[in-house]
Amino acid sequence: MPNKEKTNQEHGQLLLEWNFNEYAQPERGLSWYIIAGVFFVGMIVYAILSRNFLFVLILILLAFIIVFHSRKAPMKVELKIFEDGVQVGSRFYEWRDLKSFRIVYEPPEVKRLYFDLRPFLLPDFSVPLEDQNPLKVREILKRYLPEDLTKEYETLLDRLNRWFKI
Repeated sequence: MPNKEKTNQEHGQLLLEWNFNEYAQPERGLSWYIIAGVFFVGMIVYAILSRNFLFVLILILLAFIIVFHSRKAPMKVELKIFEDGVQVGSRFYEWRDLKSFRIVYEPPEVKRLYFDLRPFLLPDFSVPLEDQNPLKVREILKRYLPEDLTKEYETLLDRLNRWFKI
């Protein structure tokens, strides 16, 4: 929880802060690994039969990445909301760089805060709300950003990652 008196000379008063894992680490049982293994073997067989050896190489690399990634613990990232903008980890976004925000809150599965960036070349991003009160987060952000009420659901990519436990 932030200290109301806490300030940062560069970014103004700290309004709210919390920590979250850089990525979700879903519980994957033995059946997930069996299904994924059968899928990858099937795709590799298909790629070999169609003589698409580059696809075989990509599938093998993808399998190694998934296994390696699942064994590595996610790092903790800190989100801080200041008077002058939002800091996620070491990256600071001024309010003028952010177009809007939205909160998707459907506990216990979905509790995310989405930020839409102004420059088209930069990807929008989201962070988990963890145990933060979404009403308090919304109240603070509405002082500086418009809320995008047209998007009510999590992104397709977030939904697929959650469903397939990637």
